[in-house]
Amino acid sequence: MATDAPIATGAPLCLDWRQQQVNPFPIKRKSDGTPIPTSRIVGGKTMVRDPKTVCGVTVHQTACVFGPAADPNKKHKRAMGIPAQAVAFRDGVYVITAPLLWYLYHGNSLNAPTLGLEIEGMYPGLLDDPTTVAREDEKTTWGGKATPLDDLTIATARAALRFLVEEGRKEGMPLEFVYAHRQSNDNKPSDPGQGIWEHVVLDYAVKVLGLKTQPQRAFGDGRPIPKQWEPGAKAAY
Repeated sequence: MATDAPIATGAPLCLDWRQQQVNPFPIKRKSDGTPIPTSRIVGGKTMVRDPKTVCGVTVHQTACVFGPAADPNKKHKRAMGIPAQAVAFRDGVYVITAPLLWYLYHGNSLNAPTLGLEIEGMYPGLLDDPTTVAREDEKTTWGGKATPLDDLTIATARAALRFLVEEGRKEGMPLEFVYAHRQSNDNKPSDPGQGIWEHVVLDYAVKVLGLKTQPQRAFGDGRPIPKQWEPGAKAAY
């Protein structure tokens, strides 16, 4: 049941707002008012996929921290405009934004075969040694100060990922793989970042949930997983 809730102080809190979502999924707009599609529309509604075609989860970082910090309910409701099936916030709350079978535009060439998980924050692509000067020719963030990846954010992202896998499988999805958005978008090499890949994907999605990575694969104009993120990966960052 969808509920309003304060900031979570213990275990991650799930806000399942699927029944509150409008159909079709809300479009975004550029500053000049030009609409940006967020889902595939068929007959005026967001397309519902065949569950047998959904085989994985794509993990993203939002590359920002949402506000207003003083109004968590308003902040959490911003998830309803983010085209991904789940959004994990840094305060211990994760929101399920839409029916899991909806075809949302979250991952480029991975839109059709995966569920989307967004994790709030701006995280570096590489966990650079803080004692060294960062190389100007190898930027590993999207600009601005990186967000610390703390234990609560990791726990919340893991809980959201578990929800997607368990509920997706109940709906008939053969969920087997976990991907990074960088694998389907050349413009986002830092997505979701080394820290998220290690703590949420390798340490949890793989070791606990039994999902598999495909580090050498790239979809469309994407990039493979870099060798700094995962043992056995071969690609450069």
